Amino acid sequence: TRYEIRPKSPTRRGEEPNYRSQAELTLKAKWRVEALLENLLERNDKQLIEKSAQLKKRIESLKRFLQEHYNIESKLEGAEEYIRSVMEEIGNRFEFEDSYRPIKLRFSLETFDLWHESEERKVFLRSMGSGANWLYCHLTLFLALHRYFCTLGDSCSIPSILFLDQPSQVYFPSVIDHDAVFDPGKLAQLEGESRTRPVDEDVRAVTNLYSQLVIFCQETLKVSGIEPQVIVTDHADHLVLDGNIPFESLVQGRRWRTHGFIQFNETE
Repeated sequence: TRYEIRPKSPTRRGEEPNYRSQAELTLKAKWRVEALLENLLERNDKQLIEKSAQLKKRIESLKRFLQEHYNIESKLEGAEEYIRSVMEEIGNRFEFEDSYRPIKLRFSLETFDLWHESEERKVFLRSMGSGANWLYCHLTLFLALHRYFCTLGDSCSIPSILFLDQPSQVYFPSVIDHDAVFDPGKLAQLEGESRTRPVDEDVRAVTNLYSQLVIFCQETLKVSGIEPQVIVTDHADHLVLDGNIPFESLVQGRRWRTHGFIQFNETE
């Protein structure tokens, strides 16, 4: 494709118009951008530099104030230690891969890094392999944080509510689940050769996941006097949980398969 560029002066009758190729136009635009960026880099914006220096001084002043009056570092260290102990307690109840057992998760309140601390090195979340490991890392951290929030009582402004969307999708992808009831055996067949684990193991893992959520709420109530609320939207159903906990008591008939996620009442 060729584009016509209007010349600075009108073309005379019989003369060919001034054409430039698309590549030439692109190159010209690139030169303009580069020239603009170079100009910005070379500018010595004294006002901006002064403002930046003022903000840095203000930040340092606030840091000193917090350290002198609120002992922030000590409180953060105490919070990290408590969260670490709860993550170690909860994490070892989930089905991490064997190479990460016993799981030793650590979380930094300063950088928000999450990692497994092995004897050799730190293994950060991005390097922990399977989707199941990622799921359990997030669950362990979120539950530990909420346990800590509950222990703070009225001094904590964060509500003790945790919302989870389809945690069982790691084992049973919902994209192929269109039946009227949850059938793990049929879902396993639909996955075909991509499935590498026995379906019974996956059902057990999902059942354990829900059992641990219930246990977490019960234990947190005992420890803090506050029972957190965990809201889960999922397609796993009719599970037999540990501790003789009726799964139906958690669902209470709120199923979406026949009417969708939100049910509207018909009005006359």
